[in-house]
Amino acid sequence: MPSGKKEILENQEKENIKVYTRYNFFNKTYCVFRGVSLREIRKRKPNYRSESGSTYYYTKHGVYRMSNHWGRAAKCQWRLVSDFPAEIDDLRLGFAEWGDFRENLDPDVDAYYISVDFETKKVGYMHKDNPNYDQVAVLRSADATRKLIKQIKNLLETYKWAKYYDYDDLDEFREEVVTRLINSNISLNELRRELV
Repeated sequence: MPSGKKEILENQEKENIKVYTRYNFFNKTYCVFRGVSLREIRKRKPNYRSESGSTYYYTKHGVYRMSNHWGRAAKCQWRLVSDFPAEIDDLRLGFAEWGDFRENLDPDVDAYYISVDFETKKVGYMHKDNPNYDQVAVLRSADATRKLIKQIKNLLETYKWAKYYDYDDLDEFREEVVTRLINSNISLNELRRELV
């Protein structure tokens, strides 16, 4: 084994990070795939086809997944972040490197945090092992994260909820409210009462 790979594996073992490969990435994992064009697999044959019709193409560095369903996949949480439109039968292609996979903890374990891009009004969730985790956003279970994301999307996409409050700039007010929800355990109802 080349010394570089050996060093990486040793560091991952020291940090207690499980190493994922084509043989175990599908076993209770969380991952964010990035969208890619179908051209990237045009000369490849699938290495595996699931019962639900998803196809997988393995590479040395990671895996391509072509599927019409993302989110929950068996006991995995696989998200797709893509600007590519669905091309055929709502199929989308995503790629993830082996190092992008994380252990998908039990549903009641607080393992996820919410991130928001206020400019594009996109809301997503990430695993606590993400190297970009700022240790400020509150960690939540998968179900609690999904429920809060739904509320945050409503706050970002609508304005009727804000007519009961005194503010100068709606976008700044939205950001303040959403940031407070992400970084604390306060419920939306409690926050609304506090803001009056």
